[in-house]
Amino acid sequence: MSTKLIRRALIASGLFIGATAAFSPTAFAATDATVPLSGTVASTLAITSTATAGASTLDLDGDGSAAEHIVKVADLAIATNNEQGYTLTVTSGNLTKDGGTSIAYKVTTVDDAAAAPATGAFTIASGTAYTVPTTAAGSVPKDLYIQYTPAALQDAGAYVATINLTVADN
Repeated sequence: MSTKLIRRALIASGLFIGATAAFSPTAFAATDATVPLSGTVASTLAITSTATAGASTLDLDGDGSAAEHIVKVADLAIATNNEQGYTLTVTSGNLTKDGGTSIAYKVTTVDDAAAAPATGAFTIASGTAYTVPTTAAGSVPKDLYIQYTPAALQDAGAYVATINLTVADN
């Protein structure tokens, strides 16, 4: 091939590439742009419970007399960063022992360091979940109480139960 033909081919291909670049949409300068933004805030929902000394030394009577007992069994610390608040759910049930008559108990909460609740504050039946909703973010310390009445002649032995606490963002 002659150098003239090669030169003409190069010039023609250069003109074609230049024209393509000149009329391509990406060849024009942009007049606006966008910047996508995003981020994540982790939930800080948390609950801790600290059993009181009274939780493991419940007075179960059983010696021919029976009385209602209202006992503070735990200190609760609950916190959330959810602006709609949280819902606390507490189980209630029975103190039990193998071969013995169980002792039903109810639960309720009061603000930290408040006076013990009266009998009328225990509105949820034993065996039913007790729920307490809040409506704002924050840290809310609470006191957990149980109410129970053993039988006048309660079976001798060690009685046990476990209270389960769960917290969920609203």
